[in-house]
Amino acid sequence: MIACATAPEAAAIEFRIEAQTRGDAYQLVTSGNEVLNRNRLHQYLGLSLYDIEGSGESRWSFTSMFRFDVDFGLSDAEIERVPTAGRSQMSIQYASLEGHDLLGGLLEVRLGRQLLADGLDYLMFDGAVVTVNSPWYLGLEVMAGAEVKNEMWGINDSQLEVDGTRYIKGIEENGDKATLAFGAALVTRNLDYSRYRLAYRRYFSDGAVDQEKIGGTFHQRIVEGVDLSGVMTWDMFNARFERLQYGLRVRAGDAHEVEAEYVRTSPSFDGDSIFNIFSSLPMNDLNLRWRLYPGKNDRLYAGGKLGLAGNEAYQGDVLYGNVDTMVIGWGAMAGWAHGFGARGIDGRISVDFSFDGGYAGDRLLGDVSGVWAVVPREWELEARLTALAFDDAVQENLHAFSFGYQVGGRYLIDKRAAFALVAEHNMNRLQTQQFRVFALIDVDLWL
Repeated sequence: MIACATAPEAAAIEFRIEAQTRGDAYQLVTSGNEVLNRNRLHQYLGLSLYDIEGSGESRWSFTSMFRFDVDFGLSDAEIERVPTAGRSQMSIQYASLEGHDLLGGLLEVRLGRQLLADGLDYLMFDGAVVTVNSPWYLGLEVMAGAEVKNEMWGINDSQLEVDGTRYIKGIEENGDKATLAFGAALVTRNLDYSRYRLAYRRYFSDGAVDQEKIGGTFHQRIVEGVDLSGVMTWDMFNARFERLQYGLRVRAGDAHEVEAEYVRTSPSFDGDSIFNIFSSLPMNDLNLRWRLYPGKNDRLYAGGKLGLAGNEAYQGDVLYGNVDTMVIGWGAMAGWAHGFGARGIDGRISVDFSFDGGYAGDRLLGDVSGVWAVVPREWELEARLTALAFDDAVQENLHAFSFGYQVGGRYLIDKRAAFALVAEHNMNRLQTQQFRVFALIDVDLWL
């Protein structure tokens, strides 16, 4: 008798490589008629590992994205004059080790540099996020770390620093202080039609609180085709609502969709920021948009918006002169998009118009764009025409008509790489000629 044993299925680490090389070349003209050359190269490199333990269950993974920027057009005089200017900058956008479904699904962890985005804020930080999942549709998320700041480590390039805290090297005498952040959130899990999140976060540096917030987000399906969503953020440092946002989405069958949204925002800055001396009342925006899908490859939309901003005396402040106590802005937009071919991949064309008017002035925008797949999923040509007319109501001579166009193409290689080249030309009376060339090499493959 011969006994046969079945060999276990082999498992191995999966590697993913993402790379983008972007180049752009253009010129800027200063108010003193000085021509500034900008010849830039941007390199992105993403290295990721999945199923690190090699068990086939993919519980542990590592993802990262590195960025390197170089500008060949900066002169020595510009670098000397502008403290933040430099010819090269290497940065780590994110690099984190993640563990999922640990301890039978009870625990999830994420360690390293990461981006946290929720209703409270956007935060790039170096630290940890640990989530403990309960069997009762709830999870507790705890985070702690140091905020990523551009001038502290030399490998940072973040546009997400806490408002009002930016430090400019070479101008300020004292070095930038590390800002620590910690927080917690209670989140729902494994619910088909409900998502709720209640979060708290505090930023502090040099022994003082910079910002402290508490807030929540939710998304709830009422019935089939009707969804509610919302965001509420309370600024504990300034004792006021920073953001209130509520939305209603109604979908009638497969052809109609209506979205209504109310947004109330009030600026929030770091605790010792100079911007806190300026009193500010909330801004209120109402938005309504209707979408029609007459066919599988067609989309139509139309909408309007209304904005209200108060300017009354605030917390004992006195306004001098003839000042409007309430300013109003409004707008409208409409558009159409159509895809060609049975699956809409042979080409597409879109037309968009928008108008903004009211207290700040008028702006009319028209945009027409199109893509033609000469060889579907391999060769594509694209073009765009844009016209913009604006007239600022505050500054008397700030008005112009701008016209611009883009032409370019893209070549896809086996769905793993693409090469794109786009030329752009813009004209208006404030900047008579503006010409740019963009090139992109995009690689995304598994090993």
